[in-house]
Amino acid sequence: MSQATAKAPTVAATLRAMRRAGAAGEPVPAATVAEWYSALKGQLYGMQKAVRYECRPLHTTEPWLEAQEGDVLQARKRGLDVRALYLHPPAPKEQHRWPPDSNGDGDGHCLACGETEWLAGPDCRPHPPLRDHRSSMPFRITWMLEPLEKLQHLTKHMNPLDRAKWRNETTYLIDRIKDHEKGSQP
Repeated sequence: MSQATAKAPTVAATLRAMRRAGAAGEPVPAATVAEWYSALKGQLYGMQKAVRYECRPLHTTEPWLEAQEGDVLQARKRGLDVRALYLHPPAPKEQHRWPPDSNGDGDGHCLACGETEWLAGPDCRPHPPLRDHRSSMPFRITWMLEPLEKLQHLTKHMNPLDRAKWRNETTYLIDRIKDHEKGSQP
């Protein structure tokens, strides 16, 4: 182990020194603060450069936008909050699809996820398809077909008015059950 690596202060040692200095309540010399800064920056980030800078107006919750060089250098003058990203941000999974906007007011909804344009984040996350709860019934609705067909067959023993009523009802129910079954098939 070389002497240079043995002398390099760790993050824990630097934080302990900072806590001691804060507890003492004495002013800390600028040279000591510079040492703390270089130790923390060297240990946490090493020689890594910022991948990109992002900015937004101070004291707002607006989304972070990629900063230009002038935004970073004159952040205080421009009233911007700047942050440096040291790791590559994840690639966006899917871009939003906005409808063609005729009046340019920008409050359209994404065609895939339904978010409004001014509120949407960088990634489009479409809603999962709705689950068809008909397939999770405690019984199969097709079990009702046979009794309904029997009822339809037995209507021949009824008077003409009741026969027409019950045939219409059973035919309607049988058709709805068959449509329902077609819709719940994967």
